[in-house]
Amino acid sequence: MPARIRLLAFMAISVCTVFATHPAKADTGDKAGWSVTVDPRKRAFLYYVPTSDARLLTIGCLRDVDSFTIFSTGLKTGINSDGAAALRLSSGKAQYAVDGKLETDQAAGTQTFDIDIDADAKELGKIAARLLPVLESNSPITLSIGAVEFTLPTSGIAQPLSRFKIICLGHR
Repeated sequence: MPARIRLLAFMAISVCTVFATHPAKADTGDKAGWSVTVDPRKRAFLYYVPTSDARLLTIGCLRDVDSFTIFSTGLKTGINSDGAAALRLSSGKAQYAVDGKLETDQAAGTQTFDIDIDADAKELGKIAARLLPVLESNSPITLSIGAVEFTLPTSGIAQPLSRFKIICLGHR
C-alpha cells in the first residue's frame, strides 16, 4: 500500500478514535442523570447529563487500549488561558483529583477539561481505590475545575455505576 494511502487511513482512524472516545454533546436520546454505555471492545463510559444538551462529566475506560479518560464540557472556569487544570471529584471525605488540560471553544465561549491516562489493570486498580469511594457515596458529588463547582446527585448512579465497574474495573 503506498505511503500516502496508509497516512490517510491512519489519519481517518485517528479522527474516528478521538470522536469516539470524547463525546461532548449529549447524544440523541440521552436523558438527564447518570447513564452508561458499553461496547464489545471492553469500553465503558459513565456519563452525567444535567440537561439534554451536554454531558457534564464523562468517565471512560478503554480496556482494549489500556486507557482511562475523564472529560468535562460546557465549562466556564474563570481560568483565562488554555493549559493545565485540575479536576476534583469529592463527596464527604472521599476525594479523587487529577491534572489534565483545559481547552477553550471560542465559538461556544466555554471550556473543556480532558485527561487521558495510560491505565493497565494495575493502574485501573489504583484509580478505582480513589474514585469509587466518591462515586459510591450517598452524599452529593462535587465536581470542581478552577473556580467552578457543580453538584452532581448520587440518585440514579447505582445501576450505571455497577455496569461501569464490571467492564472497566472488574468489580462486581
